[in-house]
Amino acid sequence: MFGKVMLATDFSQCSEQLWNCLAELKELGATELVLMHAVPLTPPARFVDQAEERLNARKVEAEELGYRAKVVVQVGQAPQEINSVAAKEDVDLILVGAKGENRIREVFIGNTVRDLIRTAKKPVLVEKYKVTRGNWAPVCARKFDRVLLPVDFSEASMRVFSLVKDRLAGRVTEAVLIHVVDKGHTEELLEANRAEALDRLNAMRQVLEEAGIKTEVRIKVGIPSQHIINAARDEAVTLVMIATRGAGSIKELLLGSTAENVVRKSPRPVLLFPGRHL
Repeated sequence: MFGKVMLATDFSQCSEQLWNCLAELKELGATELVLMHAVPLTPPARFVDQAEERLNARKVEAEELGYRAKVVVQVGQAPQEINSVAAKEDVDLILVGAKGENRIREVFIGNTVRDLIRTAKKPVLVEKYKVTRGNWAPVCARKFDRVLLPVDFSEASMRVFSLVKDRLAGRVTEAVLIHVVDKGHTEELLEANRAEALDRLNAMRQVLEEAGIKTEVRIKVGIPSQHIINAARDEAVTLVMIATRGAGSIKELLLGSTAENVVRKSPRPVLLFPGRHL
């Protein structure tokens, strides 16, 4: 599924934890790894050399895991350079952390991940962390055990569903399908939409269970991002898989409101699929 992965690190304590993802991605079929760091503009030459030295040490570790690995250090703004290298290397997945630390932290939380997911043409896995005794650690040891699949029945969200059914059967153990009905209707129309959505979700549940994935369905009413975030917290999921293009208006698509809010507030890792990629 993800044959070639790019790990983008800022060398923060959090992003160093991304190495914990590599063994599971190897199980999913990853064979190539691009280790990437973006150095800010006009840096001292030694910053580039130091970054290459640190990544080359990690390259040896990746090769011991069975990866064919290479190191890329670029000079420039992180989101643009990450996307540029991802396109040039034609990777199948970009792996980033949602938090940095110290002076990098605000930039990484606010700008790097946000701008990356808005412009990425490749799937992006955003790792999430918890703090234990002052140290950052991933919230989930394994990402694909119990996945949350938000479904708005758009073409993009149905393609994510098909990807799980066709390419992750045997890898994903459990799935939770969630659909959020717009509450801005009459009670009669609301109930009709809820019933129709439940029928469609139950049909999808049957398909996944026939593929060997235990599946539950959830119907909610209100704001999609809020319910997705709540489900990520309350349903003990290990990963949220969501398309970055849904059935909303053009304005909402350009802002990426649902996906962006989920990435920003979800307590669990988020795997985003640009609609044009699927």
